[in-house]
Amino acid sequence: MKKSGTEKLIQYIFEKRKELCTASMREMARLCLLDELGCCIYGSRMPEAKKILEAAGEGLESGRAFIWGTEKAFSPSTAALVNGSFCHMRELDDVHFAILHTGAVCVPAALAVAQICNSTIEELLDAVIIGVEVMVRIALGMDFLNHRERGWHGTATCGPFGAAAAAGVLLGLGQEEMVNALGIAGSRTGGTWAFAKDGAMTKRLHPGMAARDGVMAAFFARQGLKGPHYVLEAEDGGLYRIMSESWSLEPLGREARPALEDIEFKWFASCKSVHSPFSAALQIYENNPRQRFEELQELHVYVNRSAIEMAGGQYQPDSVVSAQISIPYGVALGIHGYSGTAEDYTEKRMQDENLRQTAAMVQVHESPEMNRLRREENRSAARVEVRWKNGEEAEAFVKSPKGSMYSPLTREDIIKKYASLTREILGAEKSEAVCTFILQSEEKEKLDVLSCIFKEVGNGK
Repeated sequence: MKKSGTEKLIQYIFEKRKELCTASMREMARLCLLDELGCCIYGSRMPEAKKILEAAGEGLESGRAFIWGTEKAFSPSTAALVNGSFCHMRELDDVHFAILHTGAVCVPAALAVAQICNSTIEELLDAVIIGVEVMVRIALGMDFLNHRERGWHGTATCGPFGAAAAAGVLLGLGQEEMVNALGIAGSRTGGTWAFAKDGAMTKRLHPGMAARDGVMAAFFARQGLKGPHYVLEAEDGGLYRIMSESWSLEPLGREARPALEDIEFKWFASCKSVHSPFSAALQIYENNPRQRFEELQELHVYVNRSAIEMAGGQYQPDSVVSAQISIPYGVALGIHGYSGTAEDYTEKRMQDENLRQTAAMVQVHESPEMNRLRREENRSAARVEVRWKNGEEAEAFVKSPKGSMYSPLTREDIIKKYASLTREILGAEKSEAVCTFILQSEEKEKLDVLSCIFKEVGNGK
């Protein structure tokens, strides 16, 4: 039989591991780890987080994998579930142009398994690199825009593969075992965009559930359970056949630069499709200081088709999820001069009558130009046009918002973001200790140092 897609992918990973896990990629993985820790610790204090933590821990005994920012510790799979959900709690976690939140899946999966394996920081970083690589390559084998347009959530559908690979690295799985792990993970994958209809919480859960399923798949494979090697392309039940109009196995084993190089660290607390519209609206606000929002007459936004599918609708004032996937709300924030950070996605801000009226005016249109930029350059660009009642007009075009791969956050930006998310929760000293360990520890240093810091935080020390 011909080699399956997952066999080709894992062969590439095993043959190219040294080329993937270079010193520069490990430095990038450190930033990814720091960013996700910040997002997770911040997310642990959100109202929804308590419900997730209580539900996930119902009837379970404590384990050795910590829930970051809390006193709880569970089994690796449960910790991956909770931490992955917390990472995505306020849409601040990293993204990839294939419409994936890679860090919120791969980092929680890797760190949960690393804690029970007494792994080194080097082993953890390599697991993150490999997990992201696998997750992204699975997505690139499909027409990922069509995948999204069909109603799928790529973080949920591709995430279990990345989590299984990350966990498999730490568990020392061989090539055959790793293929089995991906097969098991793929046989359980799924996740739809239905949450957009009513602002449901399932979007928050998807990264965590993907991380949990991938971790369990790796453990099953270690025990010798066989997974379907043709899980992607099988004529009956192959995921690619189900989830995309077109697909190819060629990207799975193709020479390419490491996927981690294309990760985008977010500055704004919203869906990536909102970043350019928000930024363009903010430019108009800054360039027209004499104009008043009360005098607005028309607001038009031009974006790509996928952005409309994901975030073109109005928001519900009592749903943070709906606001974070709403271009009209993002444009309203920009026109009013807000920063687009987490503070702007609270119920108090969302219920502001001026923002609600402005958002209701926003008309979102599909643009051939924006479609081309999305398809050919992986840019989620936007043009915003405004007309005031006095007849004056203004427009702004943004194709590289802050945090995109064409305008990336600096190392200093990521550290600043992490500190702003964690200092009030951990305290300045503990927050800095975590940052120092993640960014400066020797590669052979064990992760028990980090576990001790989290244990002290949980005990209130």
